Amino acid sequence: MSLLSINQLLAVIGTDSIAVVSRSRGLRNRVIDQQYATFPNESKDPAWARAIGQLDALLTTMQVEAKSKLKITLASDFVRYLALPSQQVAMNSAEKSAFAIASYQEVYGAVIDDWEIKLHDAPNHSVTIAAAIDKKLLDEIRALAHKHKLQLLTVQPYLMTVFNSLSSQIANVNGYLAVVEFNRLLLVNLYQGHCQNIRVYPLTNGWQLEFKNLMMRESLMADTGHHQILVYAPTQKNIAINAIEGWQVSRISTVKNTLKNYHFAMLEASV
Repeated sequence: MSLLSINQLLAVIGTDSIAVVSRSRGLRNRVIDQQYATFPNESKDPAWARAIGQLDALLTTMQVEAKSKLKITLASDFVRYLALPSQQVAMNSAEKSAFAIASYQEVYGAVIDDWEIKLHDAPNHSVTIAAAIDKKLLDEIRALAHKHKLQLLTVQPYLMTVFNSLSSQIANVNGYLAVVEFNRLLLVNLYQGHCQNIRVYPLTNGWQLEFKNLMMRESLMADTGHHQILVYAPTQKNIAINAIEGWQVSRISTVKNTLKNYHFAMLEASV
């Protein structure tokens, strides 16, 4: 195959749905195939086990080419975030990792032994964002890539994918970024475009009312004069975002969006 036309697979994995897009990367990027699957969250098996099984079936159905490059995005269903406060003493990468592990252990206990913890490469004296993912899930993803003879390039939490896609638009923002997934609402506090804190909430049918109440409490409790909220909600394209008293609420979108189907909404930040 020409180096100017390399097949790439983009997949997003959630607890009750997955979506895969196969595209050629070359002089002209084009979508070759796109498939999705939804499944009930009822089994006694871990949620990621069902998702991996569905992804295996989709990749088989799509008859993907060997050596295609695979990028996996994990919905926040599978990720536990922590914002590690800035430290007065500069730390190297090993010291930062040890600090992250100790912070997770303080919050979650011994269960973190089963998690792989990754850190955002933040400068010293800045807030560092950490993400923890089940090691067994990562092992199963690697095994699946090997089974289908794919080159696994990345496994990224959805929030990181969104930040990379929106980086130029939020570079100097002071306020909040609300990221709406299928099952989760992520509220990110921004200062000069840098993440200061992350909170994750379950998404319900009445999420906008809950979001309004949350931000009304935020305006009373948070020590900030910044009242801008940017809402990134690709899964809610056909729904108007309600105004919230005391806040400047507006939508934010990716620069390019070639995936219009609702089921692939969480992949638009990867395209």
